[in-house]
Amino acid sequence: VSAWCKPAKSAEGEDYNDDDPPVDYNDGDTVDDDDDPGTSEEPPQIVSKAEIIRARNGSTIWLHCLVKNTDNLAVTWKRNDENLYYDSIAMTQDKNRIVRLPNNTLVIHNVTVNDTSDDYECSILQNPPITIKHKVVVDTYNPPIRVIPGKRVEVNAGETLNIGCETTIRPAPEIKWYHETVRIRNDETPSSHLTIHNVTRHDSGHYHCLAEDGSQKPPLEVIAVVVNYAPEIEAKKESVHTGLGVESELTCIVHAHPAARVRWYRDGKEVVPETGRIEVKSERPRYTLKIMHTKQKDLGKYTCVAENRMKRSEKDLSLTGAPSQAVIFGSEVTKTDRGLMLKWRLQSYSPITEYKLEYRPTGATEWITLKPPVTNGKGNQFIVKHEIEGLQPESYEAILLARNEFGWSQPSKPYTFTTEYIVEEAENVKGPSADVSGATLTMATLFLVVSSCAFTSNLLQPKRTPADAMVGLVKKECLGEPCINSVLYLKRNN
Repeated sequence: VSAWCKPAKSAEGEDYNDDDPPVDYNDGDTVDDDDDPGTSEEPPQIVSKAEIIRARNGSTIWLHCLVKNTDNLAVTWKRNDENLYYDSIAMTQDKNRIVRLPNNTLVIHNVTVNDTSDDYECSILQNPPITIKHKVVVDTYNPPIRVIPGKRVEVNAGETLNIGCETTIRPAPEIKWYHETVRIRNDETPSSHLTIHNVTRHDSGHYHCLAEDGSQKPPLEVIAVVVNYAPEIEAKKESVHTGLGVESELTCIVHAHPAARVRWYRDGKEVVPETGRIEVKSERPRYTLKIMHTKQKDLGKYTCVAENRMKRSEKDLSLTGAPSQAVIFGSEVTKTDRGLMLKWRLQSYSPITEYKLEYRPTGATEWITLKPPVTNGKGNQFIVKHEIEGLQPESYEAILLARNEFGWSQPSKPYTFTTEYIVEEAENVKGPSADVSGATLTMATLFLVVSSCAFTSNLLQPKRTPADAMVGLVKKECLGEPCINSVLYLKRNN
């Protein structure tokens, strides 16, 4: 196992301040004026201190200028006599390389010796102006690998990402690429440049390029890639089942960069937290709306709304008192050996008033409806058992619905099963007293096969019936999923 570490910044004790912030660096950080209730009456000020920054050629540097109380004042950046930015307006022609962030930090990518200056000036324009000056020294040392376009690259989702690692090593070594710790396979066309089309959020992270020069510690560089993308919202549960007086939680999972502002709405109105009753929690990427004591008026449709500068996204969730969607957990051949007993489980915080079991041959349009009896549950847990009799050799599907005072549940996922009859005839058996009519006694075996891939459960234990009948079970694989085949053996004398 080999490992590579970033070289020491200087063997001679030089202090280089060219490290990039992490990928999730928040470029919107500002000083929080709310910490001091008297802030609005205070004079403007620059909180950041002047720095002397020493950087390597080709690196990225960050010049800070955090300010307070400047709502009605402009903040500018200059280098020597060259105006770089007037607030967010770029005055420099090199605006793709020299970037001002929303918090007034000036970022210079891929620095060169020409960026060396004693006079990087950030000013609050008032009379007299408030100013700090940073000093930047760029060394001419050429590293073995130069990253392109810089050590930190931003790209929007759907665009094409182009990054590269050029080396002065001769003979030119093979460049190996890694995304975090996973090797990017480009063996067929190894290249010092990497192109990714139609990038997604999953393409963000650190890209390592390794110059395989045969040494124990080959040169290595890292490029931090930030993908800006619109919020993507997933619901932990799109339909949350609850009851009156019960604590309810609606949760949406939001992925976004830049970070999204997430709010909850009901009937077009934003849900406002209420002490002791409604709580909104934000623990990225999870955003939860908690209702401590659910009331009738709390039931209904809610919308999780996430918005950043890329786009606004929405996801609908429902809070309902109706029963949960039933889940099948077992089946077995009935005592008559001509039907199937199906078993479901579900939840309801209110008493169940009605069940509806519907089944039909696969492909049919009309359902056959049965009414399973309603039995008491244990707490909010209910078990439904019901037999389907008179099955013919055919494929079937079945669903279950449950009803309480708040309405019907969603139909369960269709449970599919197949029944087959297979007749096997034994050899004719003629007794010694057989007459000329050629009368024979034929032994026949009839098999009822019921198979399904709709669920996984423990095999039912074989049961014994009278001597003229026996029920056994067979387990097999069906399309890669466990199946349960209930096989009924019946002996008949014809």
